[in-house]
Amino acid sequence: MTYPMVLAHGIARFDVVLRDILNDEERADDRTHYFRRIRSTLQAAGFTIEHSSVPWAAGVSVRAAHLKREIERVLAQTGAKKVHIIAHSMGGLDARHMLFEHQRDRMHEKVASISTIGTPHWGTPFADWGVTSASLFLRSLEWAGISQLDGFEDLTTSACARFNEQAATFERTCNVTFQTYAGAQEVLYVFAPLQFSWHMIKIHDGDNDGLVSVRSAQWRPEYFQEPVINADHLNEIGWWEPNDLHRRLVLAGPPLGETQAELEGRIRGFYLSLARKLARQFPVA
Repeated sequence: MTYPMVLAHGIARFDVVLRDILNDEERADDRTHYFRRIRSTLQAAGFTIEHSSVPWAAGVSVRAAHLKREIERVLAQTGAKKVHIIAHSMGGLDARHMLFEHQRDRMHEKVASISTIGTPHWGTPFADWGVTSASLFLRSLEWAGISQLDGFEDLTTSACARFNEQAATFERTCNVTFQTYAGAQEVLYVFAPLQFSWHMIKIHDGDNDGLVSVRSAQWRPEYFQEPVINADHLNEIGWWEPNDLHRRLVLAGPPLGETQAELEGRIRGFYLSLARKLARQFPVA
């Protein structure tokens, strides 16, 4: 087999309230989890899989410190020497910052690989807009008791460019394998709340998944794994929405998209293929 795998979630994890209510983070049924039915699919194939849990929208350095503790917990529980990190969205930046900011603790020697899916390595224009035009909305979240929102600023194109320059030499020599995956869809299929941001990113940065452009998710050409996934940002973690079954305007026309079973099966198959690829790259007796 291979090393344990940690699924690292993105910013503003939408299932956090439900997890707190149900207290079911470790239960087998993961149909309502951020990574929908991904852990159970990989466990059924024999892989050791763990979910991470880091602060909702805290700054990337805070989230990275929490991820570090999660990694160390998994290593202690399993007795493994290293882990693989499979990260969605900001989870990929958390993982990269963890390696770079915790070099003294040799975290790069405890991680075999980082695979990122829809991670804004070069930031996203939507975050640029959000920290300026939507500042009142962010303050309203703080007034509502949702604190630690610095993570949104860490997703801006300027913040990500600074970190990329700062960490470049270390990341090229740290002996961690990086793999990046990108998603994109036509706007008709994109989850409705993400269509505004899809248009904004399309104008400034081209094809995207509703929150992150293909260019930004690729990071560096040598890390990018083709092809681009036919998925929006929500699809990338196993979730289906009605827009995925877009129908022709002609009443009798056939659907152009995918049913829930088709899309979810395809995405789970993607994660299974990724896990098997890592097992081939990093076999452990």
